[in-house]
Parts: sequence; structure tokens; C-alpha cells
Amino acid sequence: MVILVSIFVFMLASIIRLLDNSAGLLIASGISVSPFYLSADTIREEIQKLGGSNEKLERKLNRNIMLQKLQKVLVVVSIVLFVAGIGYEIYNPQLTSIL
Repeated sequence: MVILVSIFVFMLASIIRLLDNSAGLLIASGISVSPFYLSADTIREEIQKLGGSNEKLERKLNRNIMLQKLQKVLVVVSIVLFVAGIGYEIYNPQLTSIL
């Protein structure tokens, strides 16, 4: 069961990763960016370059930084749950009895 929860958490992290559209936001605002996936540092640099001129864009970019952090946390949680699930299955095998 823990293994299935880890897969669900990983799928949730993947969905959150798809919500990060920071490059699209910058391109729509006329700011050229070369990589599609921008690091949080790059996004912060672009926010500083805006200098408060576009608060709505700044809020969206800050939300994307938060989504990137959340995605990283969920990936780590899913890996830990997967390893814990494998350990639990070794200790108390239930998947083999289901099959």
C-alpha cells in the first residue's frame, strides 16, 4: 500500500511540475529566455529586472518558484515512501499474497 501511495505522490509532483510555466509567462511579457525550464535563481533575477513595474507578473513568477519547491519536496517524499514501502514489503509481504 505504501508503494502505491508513493506512486500517487510522484504523480502529484509531476502534475505540479506541469503547472510551472515561468518561461511561458516571461515570453508572453516580451522577455526572451533560452531554456524552457528556468531555475528559481533565474526567475528571481527576472523579478528583480522587472523592478516592480508589473506586480501581476511578479506574483505569478513567485507562485512558480513556490510550485518548483513544492514539486521538489514531493519528489523527495515519494522516493522516501517508495523505499519505505519496499522495506515494509520485505518485512511483511502483502503484494505477493494478493497476486
